[in-house]
Amino acid sequence: MRRRSLQKDMNDDKGLRYSRDRHMGVSVSNEFYQPVPMFFTREGAALPLIGHFRGWSAFIICNGPSLGDLDLSLLNKPGIMTYGINNGVRTFRPNLWTAVDEPQRFIKSVWLDPTIMKFVPMASMEKPIFDNETWRITKMKVGQCPNVVGYRRNEKFVANRFLFEDTINWGNHKKWGGGRSVMLPVLRICFLLGFRNVYLLGCDFNMEQDKTYHFDEQRTKGAVNGNNSTYRRLKDEYFPQLKPYFDAEKFTIYNCNPDSGLEVFPHKSYEEALADAGSILGDVENERVWGMYSSLEEKMKKFKEEPPDEEKINHKSPQIGPTIAT
Repeated sequence: MRRRSLQKDMNDDKGLRYSRDRHMGVSVSNEFYQPVPMFFTREGAALPLIGHFRGWSAFIICNGPSLGDLDLSLLNKPGIMTYGINNGVRTFRPNLWTAVDEPQRFIKSVWLDPTIMKFVPMASMEKPIFDNETWRITKMKVGQCPNVVGYRRNEKFVANRFLFEDTINWGNHKKWGGGRSVMLPVLRICFLLGFRNVYLLGCDFNMEQDKTYHFDEQRTKGAVNGNNSTYRRLKDEYFPQLKPYFDAEKFTIYNCNPDSGLEVFPHKSYEEALADAGSILGDVENERVWGMYSSLEEKMKKFKEEPPDEEKINHKSPQIGPTIAT
């Protein structure tokens, strides 16, 4: 039987509660000051993914028509992490992916693709996927698919709790005024995984009857109106409330669409974003391999004999990840 200790050393407790992992988005148990599990297997075992991409950048691929104006092949460069949403995976295959709606709404290939890490609500784990080739429901459950990670949701948005609460918010239940969106879990998951620079692509925040998505899909007038209502809630309420808390944690979001209806986040061009995110890898195409298997002593001797370009030696890595000292 577990018992609470008496006269605990509060300095030790503070050391646990305010550990560095707090800034990865970790919540802690009030009783044991241990990190609360945020990600799970189908069986409910905790997956320790907090801070997995600590300090790095991610491109969130939203599904607005403007995405079709971008050369998405540039996202396949080394060092670029991509995060897809819903059926946008039909256009571009990302590294990470999230959905919040019923699994039957999303194409079969994303579920069966082991190269895509899929973050889904735990409630979806035992639901079947839909075969969009045979147009039939399958016997395959979401939890049986490869590289699937579960998370728990909540349905009451409170800005000052968003980054550190022990479940992941996706907006408000109708009894709290409604307005739910997959973008909210995606941003919280990015924060939990450790990403600190996020670039939004195809984030239009305006849907028209003849311009719904960048992929082939139509929506009813009611659905279009519903989406636009959600966009208004996000841009006028949720994101303006969240931005000060994002800024305090140095969680920076850029919108790469200059014509977007979402203006609360600063704009950065697609080209600039790619350059920022990929620059820390250096010149990958011309990266030197010869001599790498030699000992460190031999490397340093070679360094003294043939000093490399000073510009490369003095290159400062962008503030997107851990500093690489030379």
